Amino acid sequence: MIVNPALARNHTLANTYQIRRTLSVSELSIVYVARHIEQGTLHVIKEFFPSALVQRKKDRRHIDCHEPGLGSKYREMLETFRSEAEILSQINHQGIIRYVQYFEENGTAYLVTEYCKGITLDQFMEEHPTEVTNDFLVERLVPVIRALEYIHSLGYIHRDVRPSNILIGEDGQTKLLDFGSAVRYQERTHTILTTAGYSPIEFYSGRSVQGPVSDIYSLAATLYFCCQGKAPIDVPKRLFHDTLEPLRDMNKVSPILTRVIHWGLAVSAQKRCASLKWFKVAMRAERLWERKFILMNGKKKLANDHKSTIKK
Repeated sequence: MIVNPALARNHTLANTYQIRRTLSVSELSIVYVARHIEQGTLHVIKEFFPSALVQRKKDRRHIDCHEPGLGSKYREMLETFRSEAEILSQINHQGIIRYVQYFEENGTAYLVTEYCKGITLDQFMEEHPTEVTNDFLVERLVPVIRALEYIHSLGYIHRDVRPSNILIGEDGQTKLLDFGSAVRYQERTHTILTTAGYSPIEFYSGRSVQGPVSDIYSLAATLYFCCQGKAPIDVPKRLFHDTLEPLRDMNKVSPILTRVIHWGLAVSAQKRCASLKWFKVAMRAERLWERKFILMNGKKKLANDHKSTIKK
């Protein structure tokens, strides 16, 4: 029988937060919505829970390793989780989920962030495909571009930009989520963490040169997903025979944005778009392109209506 590893509803953490519900369970963590007991505000709490290494004890609170020999690996991974909290604590940007607190309890660690009501970009695409217009791309993804510019200026790269890590808020704001893979890009070695379709080729090596251009690949892949309805083909499959489906046939996307997306998806980092400013330029052009597209369609409709009137 599979036992739910999540903490129970109404469980109290740090004598401050009361769990209201479980948001998600992944291989590395469990995410909850919790209420601040004194203030009454809602927060998101991520519990470090690498299920391959640990299990919940019989008290349904504390955790321990499946086997004693897994302790060193657990502590190593816990350091990565602490690093996420440390990086997020240094960030203050309206396009990035806000850090609230980090604490350790129950033999593990917890990261508290602001609670924003909304759904992720991939969920939005699935539920509202017809609403993903050119204006939507500009309004919702320009804040992500600005957020990336900001973290790059601090010396960090996100390393996991993808639709499921972009929150479309009900308040109209867009937030970049999950800094679990973020690192200082001047570091010489990196943990290998990849997401099929969204990770550049340099993420498949722990000793490769990684930098802002790496996040640019993931951003371009996210835009490709918005335009094409699916992620690009995984980059290792493109090394010797590039079968990436072009965006050329999508006449609602401007030629400028199409070129910038494909430039950002270059397999080689040396041939890839190296500056986010080109994405901002392409986004500005996108608004003009949509107005032109609407105007042209409007003229065609008027012409067709006129022809119908003449025939009558």
